[in-house]
Amino acid sequence: MSPDAADDVAGRPAARVPWQDRVGRLTLFSRRHRAGLLLGVALLAATLGIAVGRATAPGGDVEAREAVEANLLPLALDADGIWTSGIDDGAPVSEALVALRHDHDASLVEADLARWLEGYDSVLVRLAGADLPVSARPVQRQFMAAVTLSRDAAEVLGHAAQATDDDLRRDLTTEVGRLRQRSEQLMQSARASVSELTGGRADVSPMSPLTTFRDGGS
Repeated sequence: MSPDAADDVAGRPAARVPWQDRVGRLTLFSRRHRAGLLLGVALLAATLGIAVGRATAPGGDVEAREAVEANLLPLALDADGIWTSGIDDGAPVSEALVALRHDHDASLVEADLARWLEGYDSVLVRLAGADLPVSARPVQRQFMAAVTLSRDAAEVLGHAAQATDDDLRRDLTTEVGRLRQRSEQLMQSARASVSELTGGRADVSPMSPLTTFRDGGS
């Protein structure tokens, strides 16, 4: 290599790598157009859009709640009516319980026990056969359990009506009341679960204690 050529090479700056040129151009563009600020604004707008969308969208499973209200709640009311109002012009379970416990009158139980049990069985079959979304199935099972407890209470009342020993009859009628209490508590729990299908929130706490056999015997 000639000295002139060597001087020429020594005097020229080193060639730039292509990626360095790209970084330089992006840096210059960012300074001129405030790309960083624009990117921040875009991210903030996207975040706000997601938050607003979530706030305005329907909460929870509306379809499941509507299905429960249309198909299960009327059946739950029918079942409750057996206890409080009777069925087919017969006496309600509650009235027969009072008559047996306080007046030792078993006639209402003997007359209406079969129709009570048949009524509860009919409601349970319809509850089990209700076609609901999968998310509503746990609520469906809660309603069925609540109705089953009331049916069990009516069945125990039938045994109490047949008891000849006063102490046994008193304990059996106390157990009737205890089963009914649990049924009502579970029914309230099921209703709370219905509201939670669409984003509602109900308190979770232990169930209230039942009437004791000592209190029931007084």
